[in-house]
Parts: sequence; structure tokens; C-alpha cells
Amino acid sequence: TERQYRDDSSEGGVGRPAPKIKLQTKSWQAVSLPENVHLEGTSSYIPLTRNKAVQTVMNVYSPGNRDELHCHPGSEHIFMVWQGQATIRGINEGEEIVLNPGELVHIKAGHYYQLCNDTDDILVLYQVATIPAKRSPMGRRSFRRAGDVSADDLNDRGVTTK
Repeated sequence: TERQYRDDSSEGGVGRPAPKIKLQTKSWQAVSLPENVHLEGTSSYIPLTRNKAVQTVMNVYSPGNRDELHCHPGSEHIFMVWQGQATIRGINEGEEIVLNPGELVHIKAGHYYQLCNDTDDILVLYQVATIPAKRSPMGRRSFRRAGDVSADDLNDRGVTTK
């Protein structure tokens, strides 16, 4: 029999419905964005696919909504603007950009960022996030709880190096 991993299936997560899967085999997971993404004007995190190494998600931000400045130790994130306009801010000099549909940003593991919808329209982001081989004791770290720590002071596990 083929070895099954817990992460080799799409999961909705706590309080989230599982995504509607079009096709799932031992090698593939296929989903329809229109069947899974509903733009009701509220912010949401919509899981799409997941395996032991990576997950894909759609993030929907209502006008004026923004994340807290944070990082994910051990997990790289790619965000592509699907609809609307995203402002992305970091903590280092020069880390602020406005992205439009079809543009993306790749954020290294353990580096701080903030996703913002500074417009009057809905923002929809397609997200790809790596899943650490070894689970970090801290999945997400808020910048305001980190003190005087810069992204360069953190290793891939989110532990300070200085």
C-alpha cells in the first residue's frame, strides 16, 4: 500500500470548510477558484490545496483591511495579486511595494511583512506557502511582540542570532 501523509489532502482547518476539490489523485489536487472563492466583502482565508511540502490559499481583504506586521519562521510565502491592489510592507528600508493583478512578491522564511488593502475595492491574493519539514514551535510571529529584532537577526526557525 502507498504511504499516506496527513498533509496529502486539502483541509479546511479550524472553523473553515474544506475546499471543493475537482480532482484528487495520489499525485494531483485540482480545484476551481470560482467554486471556492466567494467575494462577499469580508476578509477571509480560503484553503485550496495542501501536501506535506506546500499549501495554496486565496486571501480576500475587504477595503481598508490589513494584517498585523508578522513573519512565519521556517515558511516561505509567495503572494500574487489576483484582483485589486496590494500594498506590502516590511521592516527593512525599501520594503514597501504596491502590486497590481498579475504581480507577485516572494517573502523569505522568518522575514516580517504586512499585507494591506489601502483601496476601496476588494483585494484577492493567491498564496503559496512552504510547510517546514520540522514544525516550528511558533507558526506566526507578530512584530510588536518581537521587540527590537530585525529580519536579519532571525534564522530560518525564527530564532534570534544575535
